[in-house]
Amino acid sequence: MMRWIGSVFFAALLAFSGDLFAGDIGTVLKAKGNVDIQRGSETLKAKKKFKVQAGDKIVTGSKDQVFIRMIDKSKMIIRPNSEVLLKDLVYEKKSTDKQETSILKGGIRAVSGEIAKKNRDNVKFSAGTATIGIRGTDIEVAMIGDGQEDRAGIYNYVHDGQTEMKLETGQTAMIEKEKSGFTPKDPKPGEPLLQILDDRPAFLRSSGFDTLMRQLTNPRVPGIR
Repeated sequence: MMRWIGSVFFAALLAFSGDLFAGDIGTVLKAKGNVDIQRGSETLKAKKKFKVQAGDKIVTGSKDQVFIRMIDKSKMIIRPNSEVLLKDLVYEKKSTDKQETSILKGGIRAVSGEIAKKNRDNVKFSAGTATIGIRGTDIEVAMIGDGQEDRAGIYNYVHDGQTEMKLETGQTAMIEKEKSGFTPKDPKPGEPLLQILDDRPAFLRSSGFDTLMRQLTNPRVPGIR
């Protein structure tokens, strides 16, 4: 009898949690193209409702994108030609909650969630030599290579809110709304390693994924719940 009650309780708990298990940190809401999830020695395919875990590396091709909603209601678009490591996410509604994401190639757009509201210093994005801390934010982080419209380097564009961009060499800068933090791949003699740009980078191009991001971020606009 007790075993049966325990089974029923466990099934109800799964239904309430939306089929999330202990290791899951987010859910794919939308995927376009051939998006790989590298998990240990496995390579899985991202599709709607796929559950991502800490340690997963997301790899997109030249025409691929994926939209992920994390368990703390933060949101992330992983852009084409990207490799992004979901290093860690702990959400227990405690001061130890944290989120760490590493951009290895390409770029992301990210909107902060519940962790950032109470523990904003515990949310970090890294890209190459740069670390970005958030201040209640909607941001883009991108590593741009040679031969593209933008100069090669690391960019942190702020759609809304504010970020703190810090280099391994110690330089820091606060990046305000509609500005970009930038560290060049090949700095010229005497050129600052960390700069604030007023011009909007060319790589910022809106897509249907960005429309979905706006719908989910602004509750006045109908969207997926």
